[in-house]
Amino acid sequence: MTEIAIIAATFFGNKGAEAMISSTIGKLREAYPEARFNVYSYYSKIDRTLVSDKKIEFYSASPLYLVTVLNPFALIYKLLGYLRFNTLQQRCPESVKALARSKVLICLAGVSFVDGRTKFLPFNIATILPAMILGTPVVKFAQAVGSFKNPVNAFFAQAFLKRCRMVFTRGNKTHEYLQGLLGGPCENVRRANDIAFLFQPGFSLSKPELENFPASKSLVESAKNAGKGVVGICPSIVVHKKAEKAGWNYADMVAKIVSALSCKGYHVVLFPNATRGSDASMRHNNDLPLIENIFQELKEDERKNTSLFTGLLNAAQIHEIIRMCDIVAVSRFHAMIGALSLEIPVTVIGWSHKYLEVMELFEQEDMVLSYEEGHHENVVQNIIKLESERVQRAEKIRKLLPEVRALAQSQVDYVCSLIENDRH
Repeated sequence: MTEIAIIAATFFGNKGAEAMISSTIGKLREAYPEARFNVYSYYSKIDRTLVSDKKIEFYSASPLYLVTVLNPFALIYKLLGYLRFNTLQQRCPESVKALARSKVLICLAGVSFVDGRTKFLPFNIATILPAMILGTPVVKFAQAVGSFKNPVNAFFAQAFLKRCRMVFTRGNKTHEYLQGLLGGPCENVRRANDIAFLFQPGFSLSKPELENFPASKSLVESAKNAGKGVVGICPSIVVHKKAEKAGWNYADMVAKIVSALSCKGYHVVLFPNATRGSDASMRHNNDLPLIENIFQELKEDERKNTSLFTGLLNAAQIHEIIRMCDIVAVSRFHAMIGALSLEIPVTVIGWSHKYLEVMELFEQEDMVLSYEEGHHENVVQNIIKLESERVQRAEKIRKLLPEVRALAQSQVDYVCSLIENDRH
């Protein structure tokens, strides 16, 4: 029985992470239908309630569990094996034994070893160190890393990334950063594209949100039937927090964008790409309270021109929402990936080089704005331009998408080659 381990992605919370893990499992199952997946999740207990697939086992990857169980017992397991104390070795936690049995650990972190995110550095290390201790090959699927101007980040990135069996970089800028750190081209560094480009609704493994989704979908369909242009807007609590630190109100900016579009006759779709419920205290990986605040800022007539999607939507439903839109404006990275995958023109208000390097793949870099610009007029201008060039831009995306997907598929092919080589 082939066992494959996955870490740094969840089904609960960030729907981009769900798209990544669903795509990874879906594509690997095409090659290994009987494979079992050991998923190390920050939300392992909740993920288990969302996913009923019996060939997927969930283990905790919370910071506390990584520090107190997975890392120390990986070392103990390895030492007991070296001493041939096999009976004692089998008394180690099942999470450690499952990782040791796995043919590979696939790390699906969206970003890791990034300057300015030093507080996440111990987590970046702790997620891959147990596999390295146990001798399980670590493969990092396409993600953003760098820059490496911070000497602490540079030191640990060099120490651990060069020990990965393979690191797939998600864009040219990331590739340059990593090659610069490691001193030039390396055998264990390759360019690839985000695995979520391979997402298909049939890969979806989690329960869909059924309470509010049908009614919101019906409102959008009514607007389309009335001949209105539909603009999807996906805000981000991450960008909102960054704007707060910079001293301005991101939610107010998005509300002004919705208001301006409503005045121009558009129907606006407000949707999240990270959902953990409507509790305003749960801000991490949760766009819902932000979206509801934006909606409350609108005038009554503007609300009538706005469809609001809430609840614990899954990745397939996010794709369905985007598919209903003519164009979208997003601050969530994987909402951008979803739009490009569906050949829907998109403009981005982002915070990292990761947005630009992906949009460049589709020659859409002129549609990337930094959150630091903080002016709703710029976004509205981009949306109007996007609408006027919608057909041409969709055709450009359609033309370049197969090449992008092929590079995403190369990661799956590499993992399959590792498994086959191990068999021989």
